[in-house]
Amino acid sequence: MPGGRRNAASRNGQSKSQANFSVSSNIGIRSNSGERTAGNGADDKKSELCGMKALVPKHVPIPVVPVDGHLTFEALSLVVSIIAASLQMLNLYRTVWWLPHSYNNYSMNFYLIDPYLLVFIIIMVARQFIYSLLHRVIDVSSPVRWLPTAQKMMRITLLIIVMNILCWCLYHMAERHNSMKIFYLCYPLSVYFVMFGISAAPFFDISTPLYGKDEKKTKFLMDKPLHNCSLNASAIRAEVSTLRSDFNRRLKRALFASSSSAYVCGIAPIIFVPQHLHFNISWVVQHVIMFWLERISAHFSHAYPVRYCDVLHRAALHLGRWVKIENRNSHTYAQVWNDSILWPHGSVVRHNKEIYRSEGFCTVAEPGNSNHYRFYALFSNPTMLLCSILGLQLLLVCAQLLILLRTTDWYQVLSITLLLVINYYTLFKVTRDYLICWKVYHAEQIIQEKSQMIANSTVQ
Repeated sequence: MPGGRRNAASRNGQSKSQANFSVSSNIGIRSNSGERTAGNGADDKKSELCGMKALVPKHVPIPVVPVDGHLTFEALSLVVSIIAASLQMLNLYRTVWWLPHSYNNYSMNFYLIDPYLLVFIIIMVARQFIYSLLHRVIDVSSPVRWLPTAQKMMRITLLIIVMNILCWCLYHMAERHNSMKIFYLCYPLSVYFVMFGISAAPFFDISTPLYGKDEKKTKFLMDKPLHNCSLNASAIRAEVSTLRSDFNRRLKRALFASSSSAYVCGIAPIIFVPQHLHFNISWVVQHVIMFWLERISAHFSHAYPVRYCDVLHRAALHLGRWVKIENRNSHTYAQVWNDSILWPHGSVVRHNKEIYRSEGFCTVAEPGNSNHYRFYALFSNPTMLLCSILGLQLLLVCAQLLILLRTTDWYQVLSITLLLVINYYTLFKVTRDYLICWKVYHAEQIIQEKSQMIANSTVQ
């Protein structure tokens, strides 16, 4: 089979380097019958090893970057959410208590705030921290053989307690307010069932993705995805499929967590404002948007740390991608795409009546597969993802600084200042991760270019 492909290449004017690669890449690849298709002796074995090693991308190790633990992140999220909800209450129920003839002794009209709404907000923002804390206590105190059962019982018990408290709050709020307001308050719960179904785990543990039993045993270690520098094309595509699913799960959970926090802490207080109360509508809406963008950046930086992005990057280097050749002539030679071959850079293949050219150090992606194409485009340079998060955070901080310079009211100064301080911490983490990745992957790019030159000279 390889000999026939090589002869066809020579008859059609295939370049010398591509023809030599066809020999070296197919040596050691088994046919459908399970026997080696070509190659025997010391020369073939040496050629096989050289051809295989030439197609392995060179990875640069990522230095150890401090990352907030799950419990630490949930504790910070709880504090930030409570501050944001308190600031929104201040924006809505502020008073002029400092005036000489004012009837208010406090900075807020506390009697206008529904206490059951406060309990509802606190339970919603504190449930994940409480779950993480109990999870940590059970991990430390329970024996290993009882650990799964103890965690499951804890989750069920906590779910029953939380739902009873929320239903108790909703019952008393329904007696005071319109039923439509109760429906608006429960809107995130309806979105939750649409996104996650009846599973209770995402309701508490929003940061740690779920895996199947076999998937976690083979491809994950301590909830961290593993990368295997394989020379098997099918194994590489399977690994990419697993990583892509995990990335999408993390994305869905990060978006839901940030949006639900912004809704509960920013929009829920607006829903239950008395009709006679006047407030600055543009300012409270701005507060919701600012807090929502901050939560998106924080959850993204936690869900996609540097080492996780590096695993996706390494898999993308092994995957490569195919680019469709639009303006081709009838004399363009193209081999039939084989799903068991590692194709080098610049290879031209035919698949589903289309002609494709490979990009990347080596390519095992399926031509025309949009999932493989997007995976390589996004993670071949992981600094793009970090740069996007960094750009969002910089834009948010600059906008808050400009607003702060133009603000004169005391409650607005307090509100925007606290949000700005919160954003500084996220900005520091994202900037640090981006600078580390930029330096590491710049050095890796130089190494890859040198390895590509060596590989080209080897096949020639």
